[in-house]
Amino acid sequence: MKSIFLCMAALLLALCITPQARSAANPDHIDPCALIGKEKVMAAFPAIKSMENQTIGPNTTCNYLNDKGFAALIVSAGRADHRDALSALAGMGDGYSYQPVSELGDSAAIAVTKPEPKLGITGGIVAELHVISKKSFVNLAPVRLEVQAGGPAFAGLKQLAAEMATKLP
Repeated sequence: MKSIFLCMAALLLALCITPQARSAANPDHIDPCALIGKEKVMAAFPAIKSMENQTIGPNTTCNYLNDKGFAALIVSAGRADHRDALSALAGMGDGYSYQPVSELGDSAAIAVTKPEPKLGITGGIVAELHVISKKSFVNLAPVRLEVQAGGPAFAGLKQLAAEMATKLP
């Protein structure tokens, strides 16, 4: 009985540790939800209705949700172990083309879908925008927003990424 009580006490203590305390214990942790106000994201993309953060191990992902509760924009951030955004995205595979993006951080690039008529993919949709600034990165994945490369929604995505990049440590 005593061991069960101790296990429960340890579990409750672990659950009470705040994200800020975890961040203090792990200086490499960057909370992507703290890089920009959710109101700015919602103003840029009206399809986004809410925000939630998800912590998996030491990493936090900021999920901006549509009206059905599905992730429409996923933002992650962390310490960059790379200096070139193009090479960071290149591991996504052959279904994408990769293009540098100017005027964002130290290095920035997008992964754009290639057309695949058999699968109904028209191509030209931004899958990820990766920005490296200082020694950190922010990654924006507009998974349900239909952001066309070079279109007005892409300009909004770039503006959000630019503001987030200025707040990276």
